[in-house]
Amino acid sequence: MSTPRLLALVLVLAGLHLGVDALAAEVVGTFGAVLAATSFGPGDPPRRPWLLRAVALGLVVTAHALQRLGLVTVHRLDYVLLIVANVLGALALLGFLRVLRRSGLTVPLRPGERVVAVLLACATLGVVAWILAALVLHSIRDVAVAVSTLCDAVVFTTAALLLRHVLPMRGGLVAQPYLLLAADGLCFLALDLAHALQPVPGPAFAPLSALGHATGGAAGFAQAVLVRRGARPSR
Repeated sequence: MSTPRLLALVLVLAGLHLGVDALAAEVVGTFGAVLAATSFGPGDPPRRPWLLRAVALGLVVTAHALQRLGLVTVHRLDYVLLIVANVLGALALLGFLRVLRRSGLTVPLRPGERVVAVLLACATLGVVAWILAALVLHSIRDVAVAVSTLCDAVVFTTAALLLRHVLPMRGGLVAQPYLLLAADGLCFLALDLAHALQPVPGPAFAPLSALGHATGGAAGFAQAVLVRRGARPSR
């Protein structure tokens, strides 16, 4: 997918989330992950992590649908679903990394890249520690934010590592899904920080959420296009 089309897709999904219907945008993003998963054959290694991500996004849609319909019980099934979804999403990214490593396409980090990786990891850990320190953890909401924080950190750092490994392939086209997933993780990590510092949603919440869902949703479509063109990055 060309860069202008990719940017247009992200903008359309973000606009759908902000200006039309957030739940509909999440459904489209889930469809993108399903499309990416089904673009691979049953025996293709990347199929499983994409299916895992599709399930995770489907659980997010279900949780938000329950919230919209007012079907949230005292046990807060919506937060339970969001916790499970975050864990599955993180496992999906680790699955992508496992597939890439088994393919033998990874290369050792150069000294300069190691420094950047350490700085990135330290910055991410600092943000995670800041968020966790701000949470009281007396409610399932705080537990959900804590789990989301840890999982979003995994998504961001793993996607960044994947991006480094696949960036040289096919002029950078293979890196598109992982670039989008890294942006997804970064947006939601920032959103976790906002939730921890300000329990009542502020004006920055909606744009961050829209951009996170848009980039994460676009990743599936970008991967599906790559597979259709015969670019199977993890085989």
